[in-house]
Amino acid sequence: MENAFDKLVAVCERMRHLTGTLETIRNLLMADVMTSSDDTRAAMGDTQETARGLFIHAMGLRQRAGTDLESTVQLIAADTAPEHSAQRQEWLLLCRDLAGTLQGIDGVLTELEQHFRR
Repeated sequence: MENAFDKLVAVCERMRHLTGTLETIRNLLMADVMTSSDDTRAAMGDTQETARGLFIHAMGLRQRAGTDLESTVQLIAADTAPEHSAQRQEWLLLCRDLAGTLQGIDGVLTELEQHFRR
């Protein structure tokens, strides 16, 4: 179970990084919308291009988080030791919550993808 715990921590860290990246994208897009003068835009740089690059990074993070979560669930489920039953159930519930969060993130990424295509 120790290896499963390490993998679970890694998934949580990747998810934290992913949500931070999405927050940065949101901030860049909001700054771009709020900027009215060309001088200010020039001083800020190309926020749209930076946001696009971060979007690509977020897509990769999302893919890796999903793959890592799937392998973590398999590792947890493979441990059939009776003394780990309660811990296994708790971690599987956490994994289910993380999977739900990833589904929500998928919706956000879909909206961002549509935005960048315009």
